[in-house]
Amino acid sequence: HYPTCLHRFSCLPRQFHMYTNKMISLVKLVFGVLGAIMLGTTPVWAHAANQGFVLLLPTTAYIAGGTVTVALTILLLIFAKPGTIDAVMQPVPLRFRASTLPLRDWSQSTGALCLALLILIGLRGPTDPQANLLPLVIWTVWWMLFFVVQALIFDLWSWINPFPAVHRMLMSEHRVILNLPSRLSIWPAVVLMAAFQGFVLADTAPNDPDRLAVFALGYWALTLGGMTVFGREAWLKQVECFSVLFALIGLIRMGRSNRLGLPGWQLLQNRDHDLSHAIFVVIILAAGSFDGLYETFWWLAKIGVNPLEYPGRTALIMPTLIGLYGSILLLTIILAVAAFSGIKWVKDPVPFKAAFIRFAITLLPIAIGYHFAHYFVTFLVQIQIVVAGLADPLAQGWNLFGLGSRRVLVGFLTVPENVKIIWFTQAGMVVMSHVLAVVLCHRTAEALVSSRRDVVMLQLGLSILMIFYTIFGLWLLASPRGA
Repeated sequence: HYPTCLHRFSCLPRQFHMYTNKMISLVKLVFGVLGAIMLGTTPVWAHAANQGFVLLLPTTAYIAGGTVTVALTILLLIFAKPGTIDAVMQPVPLRFRASTLPLRDWSQSTGALCLALLILIGLRGPTDPQANLLPLVIWTVWWMLFFVVQALIFDLWSWINPFPAVHRMLMSEHRVILNLPSRLSIWPAVVLMAAFQGFVLADTAPNDPDRLAVFALGYWALTLGGMTVFGREAWLKQVECFSVLFALIGLIRMGRSNRLGLPGWQLLQNRDHDLSHAIFVVIILAAGSFDGLYETFWWLAKIGVNPLEYPGRTALIMPTLIGLYGSILLLTIILAVAAFSGIKWVKDPVPFKAAFIRFAITLLPIAIGYHFAHYFVTFLVQIQIVVAGLADPLAQGWNLFGLGSRRVLVGFLTVPENVKIIWFTQAGMVVMSHVLAVVLCHRTAEALVSSRRDVVMLQLGLSILMIFYTIFGLWLLASPRGA
């Protein structure tokens, strides 16, 4: 794991604030020139999670403003009339709905073909992760872009999911050998998602084309075998963690089937979630938060690593895994305490398990908002490299589509006006996701208890948690990186 030039620029400590404006500009210029030289002349090996820059601006006012916004939302909802949220978030039925099943089968087959080609490129193409399309597409297009599109705009995964297409072609009609117990729910997907997050954050080289190709091919084989033994639909709904992931985050989307409403309306109408879904959401949020934390100076100091003598990812596998799974456990405990504390204050009897599950699901917008904010800068740079990589996917000297002469531009990260726009976009997404989570939490409390007093008291612990998570998320965005 070697940091990108942008990541090296992000390692500037906060002590630079004591410099004069002229000195800051000079330092920015020097590091910008060095970064441009390194980007153009050396291979860049980097995990896609790295934040692009550290905001060398005072962020206290922005963090305070975002926190006050979330707190005011909580206060306004306390005085809102019961049923207001339902009235506002009621979806509008659409008149038109066309059958797209045959077209979807073809698009999934295209997705399978693209994945097969990417795996081939990963095995036979350039060894540089910044020139090989497999890691570029997987981490930049699929994990960064498709994730946000699936959550906010369109059900993209159901159109490009490569796993059912090949199974449909090989075994269009087959008998299920074993049945997956319904009581198992999505616990297998929970385990796989936790393992995947461990691979992303702790593996020695998750961006290495050969390594990533073997991982993708192995997971594809596992999925095909599972669908053959347990049935296609059952495996995709209970075990295949990415299908479960994209189905869950798609519940934030405004439109579904023939109805359209405000973001989150689907979560209010879904009553099929159980404890496994709640833990799945906790894993998404905790892993995303730790992804932003584990390279900060604060975390490196906690595990005794000197940023100037960074030992590399191999030496930090165990601390990273302990930190990741410890974060998941810690967030689970905090959420449980927040839910339990609310139950103790209400007069109506509320089952703890039901409260924990439903309140955990309301955290889903926060996970999506932070995913967007965390990867935003990296995406702006990496998507340019993806486009350039399309010109010569096998390193044969091609210039397909005339893209070979494209230059990767990173200078916009040194312009204060651009940095402010980027920061406002990131911070705005984090704050809006917390506001939506507060709204969903309030509606959940209304569904569990009857009196207005109990509604307020039941979500008291969750409200405090969301306020502090707002502060934490905005602090992460502006924190310097030491690795």
